[in-house]
Amino acid sequence: MEEAKNIIKPAAKARGKHASTKGLDIIIVGAIAAVFFLIPLFFTGLASQGLGFEKMLLFYFLVLLGTVAWVTKGVIAGELNLKRTPLDWPIIITLIVFAVSTILSVSAKDSLVGSYGSSAKSFVAAIIFALFYYLVINNINAKRIKLLFCALVSSGSLLVIFSFLQLEGIYLLPLGFTRASSFNPLGSLSALTMFLVIVLPLFIVAASQIKKILPNLNKGLAAAIKFGLLIIVLGDLIILALLNGFTFWPVAIVGAVIILMFFLAKIIKISNNNLLIPLFAFLALIILLVLGNFNVMNKSLPAEVSLSRGASWDIAKSSIKENPIFGSGPSTFYYDFSKFKTINFNNSPLWNVRFDNASGILFEMLSTVGISGALMVVILALIALSVSFLSLIKSKNEEINSIQLALFASFISAGLFALLFSQNNSLILITILISVLTLAVSLAMYSEKFSTLKLSFRSSAKYALALAAVFLVVSAGVVVLFTMGLKMYLADTYARKAMMTSDINAK
Repeated sequence: MEEAKNIIKPAAKARGKHASTKGLDIIIVGAIAAVFFLIPLFFTGLASQGLGFEKMLLFYFLVLLGTVAWVTKGVIAGELNLKRTPLDWPIIITLIVFAVSTILSVSAKDSLVGSYGSSAKSFVAAIIFALFYYLVINNINAKRIKLLFCALVSSGSLLVIFSFLQLEGIYLLPLGFTRASSFNPLGSLSALTMFLVIVLPLFIVAASQIKKILPNLNKGLAAAIKFGLLIIVLGDLIILALLNGFTFWPVAIVGAVIILMFFLAKIIKISNNNLLIPLFAFLALIILLVLGNFNVMNKSLPAEVSLSRGASWDIAKSSIKENPIFGSGPSTFYYDFSKFKTINFNNSPLWNVRFDNASGILFEMLSTVGISGALMVVILALIALSVSFLSLIKSKNEEINSIQLALFASFISAGLFALLFSQNNSLILITILISVLTLAVSLAMYSEKFSTLKLSFRSSAKYALALAAVFLVVSAGVVVLFTMGLKMYLADTYARKAMMTSDINAK
């Protein structure tokens, strides 16, 4: 009888521990899925720094919430498992370079938390991006891959519908600042077209491979979803055509070509009927490119200007001469622009405009974090590209390899835009989301399994104390960052109210 009790007690404890960690798993997966679904759509319009700043604050909150739940799960389970990946050391070295650059920055505060309107380029943002990467890769499996892919496709689909109605003058939201055809949750029309180009491969693959991605769907539901996705693909192309002046067609064609190459080479199997979907999208993009500078809309849309690539390169060269190794500091391109802009720029019509973004991530990195920072970002991108490509061509999971293909094409598109154009907070976040999900899926499906670092805290009191210390530090950090973020957001809302008022004496 006593032996039976001894057996039952550990079993009951195990069940209780499993129930506790299961609840934490829901929080972890829910936070990650919320990032992919909400970030493209979220805005309040109350902050003076714009919609991208609001997205960044939401991103910080969700990532920190998921991280606390993940560490708490490790405390309860008695061990924390960390996947070893090819990006571990490059990420650590990159963060060290960014930290040194922040310490030596011309404005340590701006480099730490971000200058006005550029919070996604700060050192804190780099840390949160790294946390998000490890949070996703350590909490992903085949089922969750499908969930995150569906969350991203659903979010993009809603944004396509919303943007199309906005351009047609049908305003769904009662908020005054949204009642303009040029408004969208990405912050600008050029950002909107870049986003639609980036997610177009996701829509194309989802529409053509829905039955393979979700094989358990019944035929009727699968047909309905496929039809809806075809409408979304068509809507995406129509919006890009309506905003022809803001659309860079070559990148859209590259994404479609990547998908067709893998389908036509039979690396990823597709039926002949479904092959017509990516083929149609490719031909439509070619036609739109050949048509050139046509104007479909009669509405007067706001003009958007950015720093030329030539001027960006000139500023980068001058900045390297002054601060070659660590640059002027993260998120301080406004300083480099003001100091190193050429006489030719002062003679241009934009002489009185101060730019805080370069046209191309490399130009901006060379200026702000120097040769060392730019080199580490290039290394990270090349490793991510090679791992994603090798995983894609070696993958044997037919349900996931279609998702891998879609994400790989989107990853290439996002990278090309980052190299060629200036990026606001919203686009930087979208690029990070696509990159992290592409890498997470590639690492999860890689033919060779990566080693795992197991931090077990059951065998030694020292390790248990270490985990408790980590848990307290992370929890305290989350509380501090959340409080600071809330204060910053409230300050920004008050600043916007002050700018909108016509009476300077109003309270």
